[in-house]
Amino acid sequence: MRRVVVLALSTTAILLTACPSPPKNGECKSSADCAAQAGFGKVCVSGRCQECAADADCKAGFACKANKCEPAGPSAEELARLEAARKAAEEEAARRKALGLCNADADCDAGKTCQAGKCAAAVDPACADPAAFTVRFGFDQATIVGDAPATLQRLAACLQKAPAKRIQVDGHCDERGTTAYNLALGKRRAEAVKKYLADLGAAGAVETNTFGEEKPLCREATEDCWARNRRAEFKVER
Repeated sequence: MRRVVVLALSTTAILLTACPSPPKNGECKSSADCAAQAGFGKVCVSGRCQECAADADCKAGFACKANKCEPAGPSAEELARLEAARKAAEEEAARRKALGLCNADADCDAGKTCQAGKCAAAVDPACADPAAFTVRFGFDQATIVGDAPATLQRLAACLQKAPAKRIQVDGHCDERGTTAYNLALGKRRAEAVKKYLADLGAAGAVETNTFGEEKPLCREATEDCWARNRRAEFKVER
């Protein structure tokens, strides 16, 4: 009887040794143990089922970080390319700034705005419209009188605050007189304005031109219309 009991116990021990219980709760001895466990990773790492042990365990575009597959960052080559692009952009920005070039006001220093692709001193609204500085002349006259001195003084003050790259003074006349005479008179008017600005220290790059009677503001044969046409107008380039 004892032999039978001993034999039974021995058989049971052999069976238990031959059929170990499967790992549970994410534990493993090999990755094969992880394959049958739901809710855990499929790679055995230090006795635990993990999502990955190396980058090769992750899909393309992902890398293994702390046994988790995370989106991979840029490669060393990509980082080098991005750094080179960043430096090139900084150098180009520095070059454009040195030349005073701009795309927007933010590209310019304080007190300057982007005007026609270049940084220039911000223009006071009171100085922005060249038409506000039109000078009027008496009949057959090219002298700076009446309201003209005050007008040119305001213009000079504006040019000192926000210098212009180029200024053109256009002289005009009413239709009385010959074409040749009016062209010459318009030129004298423009030159008189240029000299007055020079005396105020604001001539700069002033050019003069004459249209004579060719560009009237009005065409009525009245004193009021003739007075409007006897003028010097400005074109200002900044």
